[in-house]
Amino acid sequence: MSSNPTSRTRPTAHLRYALPPDAVVLVPAPPDAVPMRAPAGAWGLVVVAVRTTPAAAAPVRLVGDPPAADSAHTDIAEVFAGRWLPEPPPANRHDGDVVVRLHAPTDTHDPSLTDVEVLAAADGVWNTVGTWRAVGARWPHEIALSVLARMRYLADAALDDALWAAMAGPIADAFGVTHLVADLFGESAGSPAPRRRAPDALAALIEAGLVTVGEQLVFDAHTATVRDGGVLHDGGPHAYAVSTVSALATSLTGDTVNGWHLWRRARDRRLLAELRTELAIRETPIGPTKGLS
Repeated sequence: MSSNPTSRTRPTAHLRYALPPDAVVLVPAPPDAVPMRAPAGAWGLVVVAVRTTPAAAAPVRLVGDPPAADSAHTDIAEVFAGRWLPEPPPANRHDGDVVVRLHAPTDTHDPSLTDVEVLAAADGVWNTVGTWRAVGARWPHEIALSVLARMRYLADAALDDALWAAMAGPIADAFGVTHLVADLFGESAGSPAPRRRAPDALAALIEAGLVTVGEQLVFDAHTATVRDGGVLHDGGPHAYAVSTVSALATSLTGDTVNGWHLWRRARDRRLLAELRTELAIRETPIGPTKGLS
């Protein structure tokens, strides 16, 4: 599971150097380099990587634990980086993405303060994670734990779904219940067996011919192979181990990362995020999601 990355981690010590060239590094960075408004033409910042310091402690606190650190005065984030998006992308192709939007506060004209809105794409919808009002240039530290927790949750959910999908076919064949499992996966009654498909855009990239089964993806010094259904295998010790785009990248780095902006198609070094955008353009145009423009 991506929530326990150290169980199989092969650390990428220089994650910052593996980020896309257009990545915006907010931590570490001097306060005057932290944006307080989105640049012209940008809708939001999709978070690519976040790592917290020991001061963050556990996100769940128990009775008797010391008080949580004051994020307004304590460095909660050790790494916080993202990429600007020009417009709200279709949520159904961006499940697992967490986006930060910056707005001018409604009750002050102080340019040194901003309202920070955090959104996450899940189940085909952009959902509000939280809003922080009139915060200063330390806003990456104030939202870091909430962003990390949501990214980990969504990565784990995608991995759970992928593991179930990968096991469902063989189990159905072994016990002769293919029609029951097909119903669970929404397959037609005449299907010989349910598709083993991870419910994310990588399976859609395969169907569109943008990625092929057996093709290799690369990220820094890591290599993964695309398997049937849109899951990834990184050549580890377990022949049948599978993972997903963000869960595998998180496991390999030990940081909380969005693998769509790190994994590249080995044959031409194109980011999976770019291929996902190409797929969205191919599909029927979808207007901006209501409330997100």
